[in-house]
Amino acid sequence: MIFAFSAQCTASPKAQYTWSQLRDGLQYATYSFAIAENDRTRIHAFRIDPARYRLSVATAKDEKGGTTASKMANEAGALIAINGGFFTPEHTSIGLIIKDGKRLNPLHRTSWWSIFYIKGDKAAIATPSSFRPSSAISTALQVGPRLTINGATPKLKEGVSARSAVGIDRQGKVVILITSGHGISMKELAKRMGGTVFQGGMGCPNSMALDGGSSSQIYAKIGDFKLDIAGLARVTNGLVVLPKKRNSKS
Repeated sequence: MIFAFSAQCTASPKAQYTWSQLRDGLQYATYSFAIAENDRTRIHAFRIDPARYRLSVATAKDEKGGTTASKMANEAGALIAINGGFFTPEHTSIGLIIKDGKRLNPLHRTSWWSIFYIKGDKAAIATPSSFRPSSAISTALQVGPRLTINGATPKLKEGVSARSAVGIDRQGKVVILITSGHGISMKELAKRMGGTVFQGGMGCPNSMALDGGSSSQIYAKIGDFKLDIAGLARVTNGLVVLPKKRNSKS
């Protein structure tokens, strides 16, 4: 009895998901969990090495008409496209956008918003007050709020909705995540971005929400793999993952 009890106590915890390799430096994971007795949410996540893939911003050619993740991906030749930042009812983007080193939209000073950016081959997340412009920054997208900040979770609103997010794990990889099925709160989203694999988390000490709700959408086509989660609204911009020249072949 003592031996059996000890074996049970030292058994390894079970990971809630595993990463599947789609290409070198690009992985996908999915799993579902129960929010309530009859309501389940599914997580879809991609882990990207920014040294091997280019993360950029795509914008709608017709901003007032908006666009979709699938259209952004097809027009940009991207492997993955996910909805990005906020916009007005008139479909005008709000917040900083830098694409290919050029500023397309100015910084918004709202303190709880945040900025995901690429400087060289490294990804980072900053607040509007701590962000420092640089000619080395190729990509920047301002949305928010921060979900995890150096491993801590700030106070977040509890409203339930479809969610999408971007984060940076402890190895410097970029994680893009979207939910399908039943909506979740920002607090739950932070848990899924920051927690360990055993908690159903992506292990991102720093992460931020993208524009959620009806804007949440993603399109990915990588070899034989395809994921297409359409949103209920057309958007003005998004994050895209593009192959670098050395990764141009599937």
